[in-house]
Amino acid sequence: MMLRRMQKEGHEKSAYSSSGQMEALTALCDTLLPSLDVSSVDDDDSLTQFYQTSASMAATPLALSVLLGGKIQHPKIYLSSVAVWLLSTRIGTFVLCGRKSLSSNFPYFQRFSRVSHEEREQILLSWSDSRFSLLRILFKAVKIFTLLLFFTQVNEKDENVSWKAIGYCRPDLKTQKRGIKDIQQLGNEVAEEKKYLTEEEQFGPLHRGIIDLNQSRETALDKLQNLGFTVTLPDKKDTTIESLSASFIVKCDAVVVGSGSGGGVVAGVLAKAGYKVLVLEKGSYLARSRLSLLEGQAMDQMYLGHGILGTENMDVLVVAGSTVGGGSTINWSASIRTPPHVIEEWGGKYKLGLFGSKAYDKALDVVCQKMGVQMEFEHEGFNNMVLRKGCEKLEYPVQTIPRNASSDHYCGWCCLGCKDGGKKGVSETWLVDLVESGNGAVLPQCEAVKVIARKVNGGKRAVGVAFEFLNQGVKETAIVESEVTVVACGAICTPPLLKRSGLKNPNIGKNLHPSSGDGLGLFS
Repeated sequence: MMLRRMQKEGHEKSAYSSSGQMEALTALCDTLLPSLDVSSVDDDDSLTQFYQTSASMAATPLALSVLLGGKIQHPKIYLSSVAVWLLSTRIGTFVLCGRKSLSSNFPYFQRFSRVSHEEREQILLSWSDSRFSLLRILFKAVKIFTLLLFFTQVNEKDENVSWKAIGYCRPDLKTQKRGIKDIQQLGNEVAEEKKYLTEEEQFGPLHRGIIDLNQSRETALDKLQNLGFTVTLPDKKDTTIESLSASFIVKCDAVVVGSGSGGGVVAGVLAKAGYKVLVLEKGSYLARSRLSLLEGQAMDQMYLGHGILGTENMDVLVVAGSTVGGGSTINWSASIRTPPHVIEEWGGKYKLGLFGSKAYDKALDVVCQKMGVQMEFEHEGFNNMVLRKGCEKLEYPVQTIPRNASSDHYCGWCCLGCKDGGKKGVSETWLVDLVESGNGAVLPQCEAVKVIARKVNGGKRAVGVAFEFLNQGVKETAIVESEVTVVACGAICTPPLLKRSGLKNPNIGKNLHPSSGDGLGLFS
């Protein structure tokens, strides 16, 4: 069932083609998530089914092979391929696992899948605290990927065997309210509903300004021209490297790289002021009606690195938005003004007087008003309620965090997108201004690869951006030429783009300080 779903969605590319390598990968996954018989000690059917379902029974190894087949971008990703290949052989298993992998019978050496489950557990535990850093990284990666996939992957009914057992409450979507019906009946109901949906409800408030370059090129370029952008083919007389490799060139007043809380605001303001603005967004655009609110699918579609962006040693996973609206689309709606002590530091230590000015304070007011930022709420989330009560009992100071949503907005799934548009992120505010002005467009799934600079008056000036996109599965390059170039693709993606563009300032990429988070589990 899981295999059919993955093939239907077009994710059939696996990292491992041989049966021996898949067997080794399956053994790794089943070591972490084995099948346990608890029927004699627990009469809860959901718990019994959960414990009895191993990783391989849930098709997790197949999902992991697809994940490792090109989705994960990490400097040590080669370790997984090397390790799985070694574990599919007798000698390789001994090299990685040592004496615990040996059999008492001739020829003594055995493949990892033939090692007993108890010994495999001991082998993985030895990797976790090995003196060799590569083995520690390998253990963390396999553990993180396997557990993440097992608990988030769904079958054809959008169900996961673990959810009921662990008390996980899934989103209450319309399909659930209908109950389980045959596909034809469900399809008829959806078609009937669409008759009464507005264009905005079906395709999202930005659909008129979204240009999909993965469709017919002629259609996409015609849409750009209809919006007032000049589109040309490269001039053969222009021998610059960028122009020679470009499929087409778009001219505009301003190009903005990134559609999140930085780029989206700039784009909306400029477009509303009458300038022609083109926004390049690395991620895709998901209208409200296309949001599944399922963690696995949302992370795959809306998060940078498909939600699995690890540090080099895999100690920390970094979470960042990669979709139209950026982080504002998948954050928890916290909207915090620049704290006074930060403004004082910027103004005093770094002599940046703008941040202490009335103009900056007024700008914050405008932003908060546009986003509907306020501190009231009708229903407080359980985790926040527990945290608040705990702080109050311990006499710790506690404050309510401002949110860019109304007091009655409570969905519990804000990190997976906002189904009703109640969270006023960039895609519900400034990018709407951009589209409604008729002066702007957003190009999703277009990754900026270089800021193009030209020599002007003895120095260099940005004159546009070269970007890559897929057109019917083939990677192509295009250029945006502009009077103004804005790079605002987030703290993770902006520094690499600036470095690829030739900037040499040693401070680029330094002092990254992401907000930290942790998970808490209560087990009895």
